[in-house]
Amino acid sequence: MAKFSLKDSDEYYLSLSEQPKRFDADSPVTNVFFDDTNGQVFTVRSGGVTGVTVNGMDDSKCTSFRMEDKGPIISIKFSPDHKILAIQRNIEGQNATVEFVNFKDLAPTNIEYTHTCKWKNAKILGFVWPRASEIAFITDHGIELLQVLPDKKQLKTLKSTSFSGAWFSWCAQSNIILLAGNNGALLQPFSLNSSTITKLQKLEVEWSRPVMERDVFVLRLCGAAWCALFRHAAAAPTVSGPTEVWLMPISGGGSVQHVLKTGLTGRFAVSVVDHLLVIHHQSSQTSQIFDIMEEAKPENNVVMHLPLVQGVSMRPASVDDQPCPMYSGNWVVFQPDYVIDARLGCLWRVQLLPAGLAHSVLKDDVPRVVAALLRRRAGRDTIYRVLNQLVAHAGTYLVELTKCFDEINSVYRRWADAEVARNTAGAGAAHGRAHFPVLLAQADVCAHVLAPRADEPHLVAALTAYLASLARHALPAQPDAAALAVRALLTRGAGARLRALVRRGCLGDARPLACQLLSLGHLDPAAAQLALDMMWRLKAHGDVVEVLLSWDEPLGAAGAARAGGAWGGVAARKLLAAARAHSPGAFLAAYHALLARNERARGSPHFLNTEQCDIYIDYYRQLTSES
Repeated sequence: MAKFSLKDSDEYYLSLSEQPKRFDADSPVTNVFFDDTNGQVFTVRSGGVTGVTVNGMDDSKCTSFRMEDKGPIISIKFSPDHKILAIQRNIEGQNATVEFVNFKDLAPTNIEYTHTCKWKNAKILGFVWPRASEIAFITDHGIELLQVLPDKKQLKTLKSTSFSGAWFSWCAQSNIILLAGNNGALLQPFSLNSSTITKLQKLEVEWSRPVMERDVFVLRLCGAAWCALFRHAAAAPTVSGPTEVWLMPISGGGSVQHVLKTGLTGRFAVSVVDHLLVIHHQSSQTSQIFDIMEEAKPENNVVMHLPLVQGVSMRPASVDDQPCPMYSGNWVVFQPDYVIDARLGCLWRVQLLPAGLAHSVLKDDVPRVVAALLRRRAGRDTIYRVLNQLVAHAGTYLVELTKCFDEINSVYRRWADAEVARNTAGAGAAHGRAHFPVLLAQADVCAHVLAPRADEPHLVAALTAYLASLARHALPAQPDAAALAVRALLTRGAGARLRALVRRGCLGDARPLACQLLSLGHLDPAAAQLALDMMWRLKAHGDVVEVLLSWDEPLGAAGAARAGGAWGGVAARKLLAAARAHSPGAFLAAYHALLARNERARGSPHFLNTEQCDIYIDYYRQLTSES
């Protein structure tokens, strides 16, 4: 099947951040921890005695300090405002205790205190910071949410809930904890918001075996919280088959589940990049991307998805001017888009390269890619490049170009309707574009696509397709698009197509458009008549009269003035001058019509002195005496 390849694009649509954040690599004397809430790597040397270094993508939040070695560290994390450090250690008999150290300006104040979980004999599975002054202990007995009072060196219980959990998954972007009961046979989400714990609807996983901790990810995607479950077998543990990723809504995602078909087996990891779900596959060293915002009809409340484009490797990276092992077994992936190689001492973020999505795709999939790019913050420039290439080769890609225009105008139509609804309801519309990352108005398409391609041989076909798409989405052609279309169609001898567009309503009546048609009447006389008809429909009867007079059609002008109710406003001197220039017969007809108008208006057929018609009265007498 024919393919489309975007010019000057490469095969990669994902990359690691160009400059990784470096830290001391994992070693017998150095332990590495990651804080997924703040996106920071902690390197603890010799238990902290020789130093703790905190690194992240935000240099202003990086720091280093020393602390006393009080035992092996299990977890270490800053509060979101970096004013409190929490440390969990692996000490016999103290599994339910967490240490706290107050910080000021990213330096410890030597104020330390501890807190022990409320449940006796409980084991802390981990802790998270939902807010700057709130911490949650996740234990095998349940969740305890506490307020940290650093000045008083104590913690106060805000809320607690009992649940027998074996392990948990945490989404810092949604403040949601997913606890696994019965070793993964039951998945129960909890929301930690507004200083309370809210038990959400449990997830029904009717599979033949409990899910494993490594196969569960809680993530935020498209403004909602989801649980991503990797299903590695089609029916039972003994049956092999391609892995599916089940996206089950937790909060804000409605009731529809999404199933992502990877077609692969093995070890996987998940990232979220610009509302795309990225599935990394280690053995093939490829990454697939899925867009759950694609329009699809659910069947039995489930929507199936295939990869947006064929899976490829991320762009090769280098560290210290040496090639970096990609998809290494040392990689650990954290939400939403962090990748850590503790052996190399590197922290990256996964980035989207929009142009790579159109590097090599099936011809029929080009509109699908453009639709996906419309939902990506960085998609605008790539869309322009794709459209320009489609217009340049519209003889081959006219069908695909038309569908791309439909995708663009469909998004704009939805945005316009949303704006009307918001304004009608009295709500502000300032935030309206947030839900539409890329909006291409008609002025944008003209300025960046159609106008620069004015010399392309297939411009007429492209313009016709664009105007027809606007009409299908009830979007009136704006002056920029209409002017470009009229000039291009008339200068290329496509007057018949222009008239068809007007008849079908693709080019609506507008005075500027009518004036442009008049100005190009020398290229196509029918265009001038089209302009006259447009003016008449716009009830610009005075303009019609002026045009007919300029065309040396005085009697037509007089008739138009009478029919349009503008007869009383026609200057007698101007009409008589045009009639005299036309023919004696036309002059006599116009003169008599004006005498009748005077009689009806003033009760006298004579012209007023202010009308300055003396020379025409004399000319009339000359004509009648000669006859």
